[in-house]
Amino acid sequence: MEKTSFKLEIKPFLIICFFFKKDVKFLRESTGLIKEMGPLDAFALNFSFIGPAAGISYPLFVASFLPGANWILALLIGAVLSLPLLFNYYFLSLKLPRSSSDYIFVSRTLGGMMGVILAMSLIVSFAMGFPVLAELEVIMVLSPAMQLLGYSLHDPNLIFIGNELTDNVNYLTLATTLIIAVAFLISSNSKWFFKAFRYLTFLQIIGTIVMVLGMVALKSAFTPYYQPSPPKFSFTESLLLSSVFVLSMYAFVNAPAFFAGEARKPRKSFALGYFASYAVATAFSLALILALEYSIGVGGFISVSTEGWKLPISTSSLLSFGSLPFLDNLPLLILVIASGLTWYLLYAMINVGASSRFLFSLAFDRVLPSFLGEVKRGIPVNALIFSLSLSLFFELIEVYLGYSVSFAVDGLWFLTWNYLLVSLASAITVRKDLKLGVSGILSSFSLALTAFIAVFYGLKYANVIFSGDVYFDLSTIAIPPLAGVTTYLIAKHVRKVQGIDLDSTFKEIPPE
Repeated sequence: MEKTSFKLEIKPFLIICFFFKKDVKFLRESTGLIKEMGPLDAFALNFSFIGPAAGISYPLFVASFLPGANWILALLIGAVLSLPLLFNYYFLSLKLPRSSSDYIFVSRTLGGMMGVILAMSLIVSFAMGFPVLAELEVIMVLSPAMQLLGYSLHDPNLIFIGNELTDNVNYLTLATTLIIAVAFLISSNSKWFFKAFRYLTFLQIIGTIVMVLGMVALKSAFTPYYQPSPPKFSFTESLLLSSVFVLSMYAFVNAPAFFAGEARKPRKSFALGYFASYAVATAFSLALILALEYSIGVGGFISVSTEGWKLPISTSSLLSFGSLPFLDNLPLLILVIASGLTWYLLYAMINVGASSRFLFSLAFDRVLPSFLGEVKRGIPVNALIFSLSLSLFFELIEVYLGYSVSFAVDGLWFLTWNYLLVSLASAITVRKDLKLGVSGILSSFSLALTAFIAVFYGLKYANVIFSGDVYFDLSTIAIPPLAGVTTYLIAKHVRKVQGIDLDSTFKEIPPE
């Protein structure tokens, strides 16, 4: 592939051209990304992105308002609904082992505009979703962790801090800023990133096992709160809950695709990354739910979640229930809390890595300024800094000012502007690639069905899955594609002024 360079030409009416300098070599023989991801790394990435403990926490919160839902049935329906998507991404990653492979595939199949819509939608979704994850880390982990430690150590100051983390917006903003900083710091070096993922995922697995064993073996800790399942059963409520399981857990099965160009032994990495991690995460989720039903009961969980208990500990988090048996065993309590700290942090780290790869890929395709394609220490460093700035901007809006979106809507963004576009692009290749095409067709159907169930029945049965103004919450789904269309049109105009046909870029597959 020839290397190409251009001289800068600025039109007086288009100052923005300065940021799209032509004196940089856009087309390279290599991306500069390091093949750092092995099979176990791929497993860790996807297991943590699905995140069994964090993944079921939000659905169980919603389940408190759906007394007729069967948790296990909902979990299994969600797993089945997501299988086509799982196979779709597996076949896609084998076909196109490049970082941001879903963007590259869509832009080369459906055209540049659709590809840029997908990439910018994800970049905006990650940036807007990052404060949501940081806030969940505080509400679901840090706050109950301080309360648990305070109760165990008989220290009211720790309990006070735990309360202030959620009640005081300044404390909440400070805590979310620290979480964002830690996630970006770890992600600033390729070796740090993958090593941290290995160890933190291992810690999460150990902590989850301890939680399950504790709830089963030390059931007596839950005796004052135990209530059996309500006699009422509603298939509709179970179906709605299954869609929430998809939106908050099962839909996040594509982490290896973000880093596919950095995979060693791709076939083995993708097999472990997709299928093994999916099976293990589903098994862990099932074990956690069975342990909860055995120890406190569905009725007890709903009662405590909605009415509270006598302990000065939040009941909005799975961590509180998983730690209850160890209030008199400080070492095990600390272990469970430490594993809980990984729940949303690992989500956030994947968001960081993925958003920087999408920015890098857009720069590589001349859609964004070329400085975003600079790689240092195996990381697109300028893209990382830009992503950090964008995340802090949305943190100010969502956390400090309080204009936040719900976790379910965050999932709907992914379903609509990432997975559905990939599925449709896969479906039209059915004559050339039968496996990819069939998985795309089935995935398109299951995704559309999931979105319909979540919105239609969610508005009818459980408005709690949409925060604040429901219609405003849902209208934010239009923000990511608007950003994508605007970016594409500006880039196309700027490149045309510079004498470059932007669409010709999308006819080539970028190098590894």
